Amino acid sequence: MPRKAHRRQKSQQYDAQQSQQHDGQHQHQHQQQPHQQQQQQEDYDNNGPSAEIRNLPDVHGAIETIDDMNLRVLRCYEPTIRSIEAVAASSVVYAFNSETSGWIKADPQIEGTLFLCEQEPLVLEQYAFPRACVFVLNRKGLMNVVVDLARVSAAEVMEGLITLGIEDETAVTAGPDGTNGANAPQVLGLWIHGNGTTGSGSGTNGPVFDPNVVVRRWQAIHESMQQTLGTSRLSDTAEILNAASMVSKMALTAQGINPDGIATTAVGPQPSVKEVMAMVLGQTAGHGVAQEGL
Repeated sequence: MPRKAHRRQKSQQYDAQQSQQHDGQHQHQHQQQPHQQQQQQEDYDNNGPSAEIRNLPDVHGAIETIDDMNLRVLRCYEPTIRSIEAVAASSVVYAFNSETSGWIKADPQIEGTLFLCEQEPLVLEQYAFPRACVFVLNRKGLMNVVVDLARVSAAEVMEGLITLGIEDETAVTAGPDGTNGANAPQVLGLWIHGNGTTGSGSGTNGPVFDPNVVVRRWQAIHESMQQTLGTSRLSDTAEILNAASMVSKMALTAQGINPDGIATTAVGPQPSVKEVMAMVLGQTAGHGVAQEGL
């Protein structure tokens, strides 16, 4: 046999052997694969997902709702706020001038989202008082307005305007007929305007805000004080409310929480509603701010 033909025959025999070995290995792997898959499935069924998969963060659980974000912001100013009960997308602060029987708009203007908030109850010895506030988060400046409904003497809604009677508790004295004497309360006005007013869960598709919800909340708080103390007049309740508020602030301080809110560290102390009223009404003397009727 020629030498070239002999080499070609040996090469063909070698190729055939290699092909048979490869086919045998592929057949063996193919036979093993279903067994391995079955074993992996049994391991998953018995042990569940691997530790790496189980430890992956739940990205869906970390998403904040609008109410969650609003609540976090409000607590930076008033840490006793527990929940948001209703929201009006836009409100403007006014004060009633009793001398001219007209409304004065704050200047600089105080305008922003209005929140009706439930707060932690006030507790003093055997007494426990539910608490709620109206919070106007000012988008025009750093001065917000927070009204404690337990310290409001009257609440009413007139054509989209929420009116709240604000008494000077340091000067309130009960008259002989049981009324609050000659110190008539000042009136704060919260003008709810625009078509985008929405309820809790704010957004353009939310429910329309009902201003009367503030009145109903005020009524519920005063009915509770009437049942507990036999009266809801500020002249009678101011001392107890002040003492309970002091206890609440001391409890927050003991927990390492700033009772005035952590935001005050950056923006400074927030004025009381009485200070806001004095500022707005003081504009009529020397500031030339025009009176605005509603």
